[in-house]
Amino acid sequence: MTVEGLTPDRLLEDLSGRFARPYFGAIHDLYVALVDGNKPAAADARERLAQLMAETMGIGEVLGASLTLRAAAKLLARQAFAADRSRLLRFAETPDALPRVTFTEALQDMVERTPATIRNSAERTAQRIAELYSKERVVAFVMSAEASVTREAQGFISRALREGIGEGEAGRRLAMSVNDIRKRSAEWSEAYARMVFRTNVNTAVTAGRFRQAQDPDIRDVVPAFRFDAVGDSDTRDNHDAADGMILRVDNPAWNNLAPPLGYNCRCQVSHVSRVELELAGRIDRSGRVIESRIPAGAFPDPGFRHGGRPDLFINAGGR
Repeated sequence: MTVEGLTPDRLLEDLSGRFARPYFGAIHDLYVALVDGNKPAAADARERLAQLMAETMGIGEVLGASLTLRAAAKLLARQAFAADRSRLLRFAETPDALPRVTFTEALQDMVERTPATIRNSAERTAQRIAELYSKERVVAFVMSAEASVTREAQGFISRALREGIGEGEAGRRLAMSVNDIRKRSAEWSEAYARMVFRTNVNTAVTAGRFRQAQDPDIRDVVPAFRFDAVGDSDTRDNHDAADGMILRVDNPAWNNLAPPLGYNCRCQVSHVSRVELELAGRIDRSGRVIESRIPAGAFPDPGFRHGGRPDLFINAGGR
């Protein structure tokens, strides 16, 4: 799968559902196969969904890591010699988007674009991301989606039976054509595909930001993140409560408050540099970040399986 013009905002605010279309195809095929009792078709759809999740989440991590690298480059340029300063600034000012690339190409692109000053950091993170993303690594995300699709498919069958649509083939399948099943299930499948895509990609972008920020060459330059809620009418109160909160990148509180905080969450973290912290009076005499007090009303949505800081639970192979 390739994704063109990829930025966090474009992905999370995509009202057209354009980026989620491949997810829709696999999820809809899985739904139809489960209702139709077609086990080979269900297995094929499940395999495609796993591949799509691995690819899109891998690309999301690359984007998140690239955003952290650009933030660091802008700050390091202040201390660099003239030639290095120019290269760092050009890299820092590159638009936060990836060209039309596959996951493997995105990793290579991230490393090759990064100036020599911080290329070792990019290479270390790229190697780790390459190790992490495979169909096996996203199995927990696939299983979660499949469980939801299965529940909806079972509900579909129950509703059809109540409507008087009987079973054919000795009770193994509904007496309904595949095309009818497709038409009846398309609306739910599309809405669900958008939600899964948005939630998975936001998880991966956040993981990439955190993973790159832990690198020793970057940690001192970009020591904190700020929680940014969208702040519109769709923003949930418990998400909005965390808006503007600044914490060190390694603060354990992120295990509970790193976005996404719920399904369809569009919240993000943004980098806060040491220079910005100093200007805001948020560095104490010992050089430590003066952090925000965690708001009592900030927490993940009830029922959302928040796995903690995404870079940590993806390390463990899922959530």
